Amino acid sequence: NDGRKALSKVENGQQLVTGEKRKYSKEDYILLLVCVAFYLFFCICYGVEICADSAGYMEMISAREPVYPLFLSAFRWLFGVHYYLNMVILFQNLLMAYAVWKISLWFRYKFMLPLWLTSVVVVTHFAVVLLCQYAAARASVYTNSILTEGIALSLWLLFMYFLLEALFEYNLKYVLYALLLAAVMFDTRKQMAVAYIVLFGTLFLGWLGKKGYLKKILITLAMIIGSLFLALLGTRIYNYALRGEFAQNTRDMNLVLTTTLYVADKEDVRLIPEESVRQLYTEVMDVLYKNGSNIDFAGAGWKNLESHYSEHFDKITIDTTAPMFLEYAIAHGFSEGIEAEQEADRACKVIVKALFWDNIGKYAKVYGASMANGFINTIAKRNAVLDYCAVAAYAGYLFLMTANLLSKERRCYGLAGMTVLIAVAVNVMVAAALIFCQTRYMIYNMALFYSAFIVMLYPYM
Repeated sequence: NDGRKALSKVENGQQLVTGEKRKYSKEDYILLLVCVAFYLFFCICYGVEICADSAGYMEMISAREPVYPLFLSAFRWLFGVHYYLNMVILFQNLLMAYAVWKISLWFRYKFMLPLWLTSVVVVTHFAVVLLCQYAAARASVYTNSILTEGIALSLWLLFMYFLLEALFEYNLKYVLYALLLAAVMFDTRKQMAVAYIVLFGTLFLGWLGKKGYLKKILITLAMIIGSLFLALLGTRIYNYALRGEFAQNTRDMNLVLTTTLYVADKEDVRLIPEESVRQLYTEVMDVLYKNGSNIDFAGAGWKNLESHYSEHFDKITIDTTAPMFLEYAIAHGFSEGIEAEQEADRACKVIVKALFWDNIGKYAKVYGASMANGFINTIAKRNAVLDYCAVAAYAGYLFLMTANLLSKERRCYGLAGMTVLIAVAVNVMVAAALIFCQTRYMIYNMALFYSAFIVMLYPYM
């Protein structure tokens, strides 16, 4: 019984071979070659995927965080304008192959998994790629796309690798590595601020009861603040160097504004304190009502609400508010570029602040529907049958995690499952609060969920 033999070797959650001393076998390196070959197949066969958001990164607009535009710019400088995108996706696929291999090997050596089961863990990552290419509407893999997900998915896996090492080794060195990656991810896409919450929540719960717990948690908190400061400073330096403005990137408030407008009604104009912004609000709401882009036009039930909200989110954010708020700022004397965009952001804040509490009930309704969609979308393609399968999968996962956590011998398996579940929950809750839970924002933890499920089952095999 491989699972029970491995269980007898994993003593109280302590790794037999530490990350510093681990020696990879010939089979491990063959597995790395398999990962490289798999991702290169998609890289070579399907090539570069230009998406709706790609131009914003390639043109380094102020609404985009700095890391990915700088990444693209570096490749353009190195390889020239005609070939750089091909080299970008080559790098993205190789990085993903390495990240999948690295975290899969962590599971292997931490829990003494046999090679065949380690290969199953790797296949969970491959399955996500196949789903994106052959079953999803986008019909392309993210590592071929000129999107932040091209590198953020890989960085997230490496972040989770360092977080798991920190959790089990009780070592602040790995916390530092994880937080350096968190700063890079935060400056790649703001959604990755979830890394800070996941890290603190995991270590706060996972280290509980250990010697020196309070001291290490306080040091971790200080390191998180330092990492956030580094990330925010990086964005400001980037904008100062590129645009002469020591400022954060623009249009972050536009996402919150979208939900605000979706749940509001025309009569809420009375709550807005500024006359010019009231006029802008009235004009925007006229367009939204004309297009049916408001909660009043959603059908009954959470599925209809979530579907309607998702369908109209970009219509509100990209097609309506972005150009109209920019035109408002320019019409009021602000120069085109970052100055007008900052004034547009200020007008967004005025509306959000004025309308938020008056519509809190409808906010909660949309948020709940979006979260339900997010949890399902993290682990399954949405349809009537798979929705119920996802609920069953979560029930099984929670049962296994709880059973392992309550057992002294199997607690380490439960801790790994808990870490991934925290990552899933935080990502869903944050994405639902700021935008909507489409697959692109949920896919970070899909393979990790099934990997952890497999690992938690192993002691019973």
